[in-house]
Amino acid sequence: MMKPNILIIWDFDGVIADSEHLWVQNWVDCLRAFFGLELSAEEKEYYICGKANKTKVELLNRDFPHLHFDEAFWHKLKENTIRLVNTKLKLTSGVEEIFNDRRFAHCIATGATKEKNALKIEKLRLGKYFNDSNMFTAYEVPKGKPAPDLFLYAADKMGYTPQNCVVIEDSSVGICAAVAAGMPVIAYIGATGNNNAEYAQKCRDNGATYVASTMREVADILRRIL
Repeated sequence: MMKPNILIIWDFDGVIADSEHLWVQNWVDCLRAFFGLELSAEEKEYYICGKANKTKVELLNRDFPHLHFDEAFWHKLKENTIRLVNTKLKLTSGVEEIFNDRRFAHCIATGATKEKNALKIEKLRLGKYFNDSNMFTAYEVPKGKPAPDLFLYAADKMGYTPQNCVVIEDSSVGICAAVAAGMPVIAYIGATGNNNAEYAQKCRDNGATYVASTMREVADILRRIL
């Protein structure tokens, strides 16, 4: 079989699964419980949304130097994550139909750790589509999103140039990372809290090439790209 001409680089949380809001709330709850830190909506967006844990810590430590992310903090965060994966994680409707479209190559580029990513893949039974050969995390590159490193790394590992990639993202930092990598990006706004005109415009302002609120719309856009 010939190699597909286009690689789809998938973000996971907020795209493959409606889960980004779960991890944001987990961080918000743990920051409140351990440090008494209350984040505004703007601060959640800046410090937490769409970012790898290492990037969250870097930003928070810079501006709140009194925070000490000790073993107890990480244990509670992980405990909550496992509970949420097992009880709340659901596959986005229609996404498997796109995974099954062999006119495209597929990979995941996520801010999650490999351990967390593997847990989600197992829970959602996506192992037939994704394994170590086409799953990449921010912990494999110097800088996570909004830096372009992860998308460029994923494209290189999959044997594609940026011009032959399409990124599907939900977050502002992910969209900015794709733009910085020179890749067209479909902003998926169907996740909790995102499906509104204001967020759609924000995605466009950040450089999204297309905006879609359902996976059917994503599939239609991909057909036009072909």
